[in-house]
Amino acid sequence: MMHLGISQRRLLTRAVNTCLTGSHSSVRALLATRQSASRIQSIYWFSTVKALSSGHDQPIKILYASQTGTAKLFAYQLNEQLTDEYPDRNISLTEWSQVKPEEMLEPQKALHVFLTSVAGVGEPPDNGREFYEYIMNKTSTDDNNSLSGLEYAVFGLGSTAGHAAYFNVIGKSLDRRLEELGASRIMEIALGDDGDCIEDDFDNWLDGFMKLLKENDAVEGEQVNVEEVIDDAASAMDFVQQREQIQLHEVRHHSDEVSSEHKTIDKFTIQCPGASSKDGTRMKSNKFPTLTLLPKSKDINSVAAHKHLFHLNKTPNQFYTDGTVSLGVIGNKLLGVDAGESAIHELKLAAPNVTYTTGDHLVVYPQNSQCIVKAYLDMLDVDGNAIIDEGQPDSYPFPKGLTIYETLTHCVDLGALPSPSFARMLIGKKDIDYKSEVAYPRRTVLDLALQYGRKLSLEDLMYQVTPMKPRYYSIASSNVKHPNEIRLVYRRVQYVTKLGMLREGLCTNYLTHKGYIDTQKHAHIAAYVNINPTFRLPKSTDTPVLMIAGGCGVAPIRALLEERVALVSAQCGNLGPATLYLGFRSPEDEVYRRTIEDAITVGALSNAEVTYSSGCGKTALVSDVVRQHGNRVWDHFEGGGVTYLCGGARSFGAAIESAFLDIAQEFGDMDFAGAERYLRVMIKDGRLMDDLAD
Repeated sequence: MMHLGISQRRLLTRAVNTCLTGSHSSVRALLATRQSASRIQSIYWFSTVKALSSGHDQPIKILYASQTGTAKLFAYQLNEQLTDEYPDRNISLTEWSQVKPEEMLEPQKALHVFLTSVAGVGEPPDNGREFYEYIMNKTSTDDNNSLSGLEYAVFGLGSTAGHAAYFNVIGKSLDRRLEELGASRIMEIALGDDGDCIEDDFDNWLDGFMKLLKENDAVEGEQVNVEEVIDDAASAMDFVQQREQIQLHEVRHHSDEVSSEHKTIDKFTIQCPGASSKDGTRMKSNKFPTLTLLPKSKDINSVAAHKHLFHLNKTPNQFYTDGTVSLGVIGNKLLGVDAGESAIHELKLAAPNVTYTTGDHLVVYPQNSQCIVKAYLDMLDVDGNAIIDEGQPDSYPFPKGLTIYETLTHCVDLGALPSPSFARMLIGKKDIDYKSEVAYPRRTVLDLALQYGRKLSLEDLMYQVTPMKPRYYSIASSNVKHPNEIRLVYRRVQYVTKLGMLREGLCTNYLTHKGYIDTQKHAHIAAYVNINPTFRLPKSTDTPVLMIAGGCGVAPIRALLEERVALVSAQCGNLGPATLYLGFRSPEDEVYRRTIEDAITVGALSNAEVTYSSGCGKTALVSDVVRQHGNRVWDHFEGGGVTYLCGGARSFGAAIESAFLDIAQEFGDMDFAGAERYLRVMIKDGRLMDDLAD
């Protein structure tokens, strides 16, 4: 009698099940598997990483820090995968800020899995700063401070497209510091790249992490009978064949276009007051906990539907970040009237009870368009008016007590890509090329579900869809000039995918439709101020200033100029020289010319050079202009001036950084490595500040 570890048993069972779910001729493969089972005894598991010291019952602590929500989303996906695979194992999910830093780590008691992103210019996420500073300053001079016996893995989130010099710097530093303190790395750090396809990076890391745990199970696990595994699987053959016959019957009678492969997810139906079917039943997921629905008689489009979620504040279901307020829209206009659909807009908001400082961000909670929400509801077999009852499992990722319509409108990013695991379910295949089939064509859950005829239960959607993330916008006004007003600058995002599908930016499309009639009739948005202390005008007003911006990067520049004009009016001392290099797509795209001219007139701006990348006889990129004035830029650097860089991170920010490096090498007589060090010192000293984003 042959025996295997648990992990090997799972692999053998999976191989047998592959035979069972294939054609009937696969029975021969099953018999071949039985005949060659003895060979499996000779399989050994090797790994280049340090083996886990604990067995398959070791607790796992998932610890995450997230700035925009992606690390949190991945942490929840990891938690889901682990709880599915190990239902009896102690799996915990914790945000770094939820516990005291000194209480978060438990050497020899649990496997610690860290997920962390990078915020700003190489900074830890806001909800991870306290723990990060704690661990970086922790010493190992005595046993009380040593992390010997702590086993860990790290998945970092960064972007090579923006701030490439700080790509995954927080994850790398954490990984290195934990090892220095005596902790044991069980697998190499994974570096997710949002500049390419971070979802695919995480999926590959997750697959490797789960395999590592299963390999450990094979070493530590109990012995099982190989013949018993095969006999159990073979006894299920009759049931599988019957199921295939039923599915074939359903396909022939209900759809001649969708293959039976796309109909094989096991579903159950349940009686539900929130179902939209005539018999009061709806589909139930065979994977996720069932959501209890309560009926609601009021129409989802009536005034009774919540336009915002402030009523959840100070409750266990709070959705908005503390400090989020309702801001009235008192202006929303096109700035470039001849620039077409891509023209820059200015949004003016009444903010009588909001405190902000020039250089801060406004973080906006967008909403999905009604037509997209309706399309998802049409795909489900539930009533959008039904309320998701309060008594849901803690694993439910959204606020409870909302209608399905409200949840889909406010809490879910319906335009986001499905995760790789969700995409595999929707497509109906285990092996997919996620980048080419999903990520690069920008295919949504709705796209895939409609193409492959996939019927989803409410649970399948709600437990796997991407949560809504608030969007960051640079404030385009100065609190000195407008203490009770906030202005934003945005460009409506629209593009056509490789498959010919029109896509619109979620938040910019939402803002575009925010109207204003008069002081009594205007729309509102939910938003909060994000303090940005690393982007401020110099405390000394006579310090030279260089401002470089492109496109919507003009927003924080407008705020800086407005504040300098206010300082001149208030006669707050002599202002140092200020130079502006500003770029737009075309002359029609240009905005705030009058603002710039007025700043020059009053002495708040010394000189300005505006360029266009197309649409006129003489075109130039801002990076080209910076290089042309390399000698002047270098003198500014060496003279202790402060430089501001604002615009897109992927192309604009990278191009300007490259120009700075060239200037430092040419005029500073240094090599490339020296130029990089020079810029890092400028950033550290607060003489090079940026507000870059895509």
